[in-house]
Amino acid sequence: MDVALAHASAGSGGPAIVFIHGLCCDRKAWQPQFEDLARDHRCIAVDLRGRGDTPAVPPFGIARAAQDVAALAEQLRLGPSVIVGHSLGGITALVLNEQRPDLVLGIVTGDSPISAPRGDGANPLVQRIRELGTREGLRPLVDTFFTPETPAAAREYAESVMYDCPAEVAAGMLEDAPEVMSRMGDLVRKADEKPFMAIWAERPLGDPSWLRNTTRFARQEPIPGAGHFFQLEQPERTNALLRAFLDDVAADPRLR
Repeated sequence: MDVALAHASAGSGGPAIVFIHGLCCDRKAWQPQFEDLARDHRCIAVDLRGRGDTPAVPPFGIARAAQDVAALAEQLRLGPSVIVGHSLGGITALVLNEQRPDLVLGIVTGDSPISAPRGDGANPLVQRIRELGTREGLRPLVDTFFTPETPAAAREYAESVMYDCPAEVAAGMLEDAPEVMSRMGDLVRKADEKPFMAIWAERPLGDPSWLRNTTRFARQEPIPGAGHFFQLEQPERTNALLRAFLDDVAADPRLR
């Protein structure tokens, strides 16, 4: 790859766990889970292009992000790993599984925009970001991410990291989203061939009913009272769900 992804690495033990952040965020989005699971597993948390400590070298889209994560996994010799992605990072995990199924042991999506396939026309949010900048372009979306129970620290992190994202990076991360979303049926059915868990906020960004009707084995876990950044709002519950999923992975007969 033409850019090296900055990342945090800690722990030992298999399977390895790779954490992918969402739109405009960075690897700190999964910090409580990274710290907890690194006690028993090798954990990697990445900064995608233009985020955190990774240089802003285009392109920034979902397909490129999946390719970058695959390249890092190969570089680190992780082997088949559990891929955990928040929001757009969950879609990146699904695309990674499509591109490089040999690197993916199981998938967790965190309040990702998983829903029935839509057309692959222009994304109005991309144009809004380019016209208004990241802060004003994303504000209507970001304002929906919180509940009355959202801790101040979680809200401050989300707003600061998302609004500070350069507009060209924010728009670029969404550039190929329409094409990817048009293939959502195929992506989730392929993910359903392995251990697959979808965690949802109280007001899901995606469509749990559609996912339930499209898959046979996917595990779905709503977190009542949690906003979009559920993993920072209710870290202990999220940690427990991830550990339970790792038990699912260990017991899944399809992996033997």
